[in-house]
Amino acid sequence: GATLTADMDCAVPSKDAKEVFGLDGDVRDTAENFAADMFEEGKYMNNEEVVLAHCANAAKHFQELVEWGMKITGFTQSPGHRYPRGIVSTGRSMMNALKRGVSGYEIDFAEHTMVTDLLTRDGRVVGAVGVDVRSGEFLIIKAKVVVLATGGAMRVYPITTAPEELTGDGIVMAYEAGAELVDMEFPLFLPACLYWPESMSGVDFPYIFSSGGVGGWWLNRFGERFMKKWDPVRMEMGTTRDVASIAQHAEILAGRGGPHGGIWVSLKHQPTEIIDYSAATMEWWKGLKYGNFDLVEFGMDPRKVAYEAGPASHYWNGGVKVNARGETTIPGLYAAGEVQGGTMGANRLSGNAITECLVFGALAGKAAAEDAKNMSQPEVGREQVDKFYEQIYGPMNRKEGVDPYEMRRRIQETAFANVGPIRDEDGLKRCLEDLRKIRADQLPALATKAKEKIYNREWVTALEDRALLRVLEIVTRASLLRKESRGAMYRRDYPETDNKDWLKNIVVFNRDGQMNLTTRDVVTRTIPLPPREKTEYSVPEWEFEKKS
Repeated sequence: GATLTADMDCAVPSKDAKEVFGLDGDVRDTAENFAADMFEEGKYMNNEEVVLAHCANAAKHFQELVEWGMKITGFTQSPGHRYPRGIVSTGRSMMNALKRGVSGYEIDFAEHTMVTDLLTRDGRVVGAVGVDVRSGEFLIIKAKVVVLATGGAMRVYPITTAPEELTGDGIVMAYEAGAELVDMEFPLFLPACLYWPESMSGVDFPYIFSSGGVGGWWLNRFGERFMKKWDPVRMEMGTTRDVASIAQHAEILAGRGGPHGGIWVSLKHQPTEIIDYSAATMEWWKGLKYGNFDLVEFGMDPRKVAYEAGPASHYWNGGVKVNARGETTIPGLYAAGEVQGGTMGANRLSGNAITECLVFGALAGKAAAEDAKNMSQPEVGREQVDKFYEQIYGPMNRKEGVDPYEMRRRIQETAFANVGPIRDEDGLKRCLEDLRKIRADQLPALATKAKEKIYNREWVTALEDRALLRVLEIVTRASLLRKESRGAMYRRDYPETDNKDWLKNIVVFNRDGQMNLTTRDVVTRTIPLPPREKTEYSVPEWEFEKKS
């Protein structure tokens, strides 16, 4: 599993928020309404079976956290939701509740362990291999079933809100083992995250200044509020993250950004009294502090300075294709949380990341446990183990070669330059050529300078680079195949959303070492699909629905 990073809020049907948690929810809302909003915000790329399971089970599994001691601190309605659904807590409170919840079970934890590859035999997953980073020891793990909970691949981009280890390892492990991936062309970006100072790149409070009711403006280098071209009614506060990221990226690519490549987020148009009152009454930046970070002491007083910011890689919409039980397309393998694909479609409706972890962690875990009861312990093939051993220890055994950090920099540079929120055919082909050269010239020659096996960060980086390289190739090829703009992906050479020819998912799979891409029509039973026609890429037509 990956480190769970959360602020956090969790979306549940508004009716459940009222009836289960006693919050100011709206009884008119249902799980079906919630699912319909997810489809609209996901631009109809979602898997209906998976989304309905997500919405129907959200309150049940959030209630478990409350029973384990998590404190609810607020209730909110985020962009894209027709009803208020966001139950607010803190990441610390959630993690403490999870620890209390699992403390009553006999569970063996293998912390400080990096799993790198899945073991297969006769078409099913039978275990995994990896490294104990505390000692450098090679690990062989035999298992009747495996559940992936490894998160996304946001570190393929240079600026991200994600922790260091979210490098797509689980997605690539599943792909290499033969599982299908879906919707990989739709990485989600969070707009208005810090680009400068460099030590704080990816920190998201400038975005919250705009979306959280403080009234922040987004300006290009000429002082223009460019959102009037993209969402002229709601502007910065009410727009969705996909549209906002594309709008900001457009300004940056057009040369209208600042000295560090970002746009400006500013509160300086606001009277000081309004900013002071907001900081005194809003808990998330009380006293002009974000977390324990004092904006005034650090020279980032929003009354005096604007922030250079822009889109940061934030969430992974696509991933390993699963059904409503969390089963992947190969026996013995399950996936839960951000590593899975099908829930979010082309764009994540706000508040659903934690919901997805809670719901499918439970569903996949239950399914895996039930299925394992009827299985015998599988055998592991020695030849496969030996191959993975050589891959893992190769960078340590080479006396000299390519610096893992330099290879990481090259991957990230071509990713943001060519496969950011805005893309086109020339850039995507340029990225594929860059990746071909990296795979041919650099990957086989990766070598660490440090040879100590205990907590060797350089070695871990080298192992992660292999996954990042494959992930970016998959994203790029899927983006090149999809000849339209939809959700989190905007193609300048195909600026329309094409529901006539592209109301379909792109599925990627590995057969005998060859990458294959195919398309499958989106099919639903209860959720209506949009008219089969081309439309201008635009913001969704929703409004906040106020309770009478």
